[in-house]
Amino acid sequence: MSAVIVSTVGHGSTSLWYLTRATGLVSFILLSSTLVLGIVSSLGWTRERWPRFLSQAVHRNLSLFCIALVGIHIITTIGDGYVPIGFADAIIPFRSPYRPIWVGFGALAFNMLLAVGITSGLRRRIGVPAWRGVHWLAYACWPIALVHALGSGTDARLPGTIAIFVGCVAAVVGATAWRLVSGRVLPPAWRLGGGIVGTAVLLATIIFAAIGPLGPGWSHRAGTSPALLAQLNRGTSQVGAAAPNVNSASAPTASTPAAGLGIPAIPFSTSVTGTFSTSAPNDRGLTEVLLTMSLADTSSPLQVRIIGPAVDGGVSMERSSVTFGNLSGVVTALQGSTIGAALQGPSGSFILTMNLNLQQSTGTLSGNVTGSAN
Repeated sequence: MSAVIVSTVGHGSTSLWYLTRATGLVSFILLSSTLVLGIVSSLGWTRERWPRFLSQAVHRNLSLFCIALVGIHIITTIGDGYVPIGFADAIIPFRSPYRPIWVGFGALAFNMLLAVGITSGLRRRIGVPAWRGVHWLAYACWPIALVHALGSGTDARLPGTIAIFVGCVAAVVGATAWRLVSGRVLPPAWRLGGGIVGTAVLLATIIFAAIGPLGPGWSHRAGTSPALLAQLNRGTSQVGAAAPNVNSASAPTASTPAAGLGIPAIPFSTSVTGTFSTSAPNDRGLTEVLLTMSLADTSSPLQVRIIGPAVDGGVSMERSSVTFGNLSGVVTALQGSTIGAALQGPSGSFILTMNLNLQQSTGTLSGNVTGSAN
């Protein structure tokens, strides 16, 4: 009897996918509003209907709400699981297998936001100088969060999203310029330096957005695996059928040498046989699926390890690992018994797509594996 390793691996409900996108955008709006209100409060701006204490209260409450919403954004991203992002990736910058640089900026911004929020709550205990020193991170946190939103999101080119970004940037730049011009507490040299740095950051962000996220081909250039791009672009569950089309424009026409890597020359397509096993759930309720395969054209074993809670007919992936010769990597896209993986070696990154047929009764598998340069 044939079996499926994963009935739904790394892909939650559509509602989670929309929720993580919505909370990300709203979080950025709240962060921008918090920064603007903080600047207004620091300048002592007041009106009869808007006393200073109201600015401070709204600023504080918006900050807490922003942190809470970012937390929901992180939880829904991990819970949806459509891309392999774990809890550690949300805290430790630049380790995510999905768009590592741009997701890493999000983790960095979150850490800064937490530092600002925690020290604000401990202001009386740590003293005003220490609090103020950490509070300056708010100015650094905002552009980093903007780069994260532009680089890691999938909606950056939508007109509504662009309007949100432009509005937030205009509000923060206007408030910052107002503080630099009107703020008498900072020395003139500091205000001049702040203006120069702010202008440079703004120009760099505009250039980055124009040639990066708002330009063509950003999904591929940002670090999205071709296997996952195949699912996103073609809306198909057959990753193996779509992945070659994603790379057709950039794939080499001749075989890429793979000497010393213990794998066939890239690109390749070959048959595979092997075994698989599923462990009993551990004390955390996690199950491990282990596939050990032998390819027809090489003696190097291909091993895939998938770990996560058991679901109907398979496992919902929380983490994974893939080893093949001297290459190592992670699973990037799965559907049933079709597996996409991204691997890294001394000569660069490679993509594997496995279309497998598993025999539940014997614990054996067979199928086909294709490899291509990333």
